[in-house]
Amino acid sequence: TLGIVLFLGLAAAPTMSATSINGDRRDATLALVQATPITSVELTVGKLLGSWLASLVLIGVALPYLLWGLFQGPMSIVAGVLGIVVTALLLAAYCAIGLGFSAITSRPAASAMLTQATVLTLLIGLPIVFGMTVPLVTQKHEVREPQTVFAPGEPVTLGSARSCDDAPREQSFLHTEWTWWLLLPNPLLVVGDAVSSGVYLDAARRVNGGASLGGEALSMARAGPNITDHTCAEQTAQGDDWYSLRRAADARHEMRYIGHSWYLGLLVNLALGGIGLWVASRRLRVPAQRLSRGVRVA
Repeated sequence: TLGIVLFLGLAAAPTMSATSINGDRRDATLALVQATPITSVELTVGKLLGSWLASLVLIGVALPYLLWGLFQGPMSIVAGVLGIVVTALLLAAYCAIGLGFSAITSRPAASAMLTQATVLTLLIGLPIVFGMTVPLVTQKHEVREPQTVFAPGEPVTLGSARSCDDAPREQSFLHTEWTWWLLLPNPLLVVGDAVSSGVYLDAARRVNGGASLGGEALSMARAGPNITDHTCAEQTAQGDDWYSLRRAADARHEMRYIGHSWYLGLLVNLALGGIGLWVASRRLRVPAQRLSRGVRVA
């Protein structure tokens, strides 16, 4: 439910603010408001609050289902509330980005297109760039890995004579810890990581769920590969538990950043929104120093 609210908010929130300034200027109502004693900052904040509160209606409509999910889902109630709050703050950031584009463009269609393009870049564009960097972050390392060696000339059967070999071999690893920051501002991953902070009580135990996928993907990318040596002596000492213990160690490595990245991504989005808010405030100052061609004053 929270994913649906976020998806609809990504389409609705920027559109509500992307035409609020140049639309009023086109309708000859902006100059009347600028002639009042309010400052440009107050005018900008007022427009931001108006568009943000309108986008929060999506959360209000879905609130009964969100409350049901808080008590029925695998996450803690605190993490569920945190996910809702983070979603609301992301909508505010995108409303502020729309205000910035609405202030610097003269046509509402252009500002709406630029705002949606910015949101889609964060949502789809940066993950695509992250995928394109895979060949650049692939490196080969020599690691020891136990391998069963059968006696030469002997048919491979259940009772064949065999030995263990852990000589160093070259393997390819993806160092996504170098480029994971490209996924940081993705809104779906930000919300997913915030909710997952209350799901992964044990790093080695994974809980299936839609919200946990975002946090898991972000944590795996930030952790990078687990480059460790495994010897035949280790395999012999641990016996039948060797494979399960190794999987648990890999899971702890991959999931160690669960719930530790969402606030960084939120700060990036809020910073972009802050830039848009600052630009809108500067462009609404009166008297205007310079106006673009085709922009009307009154």
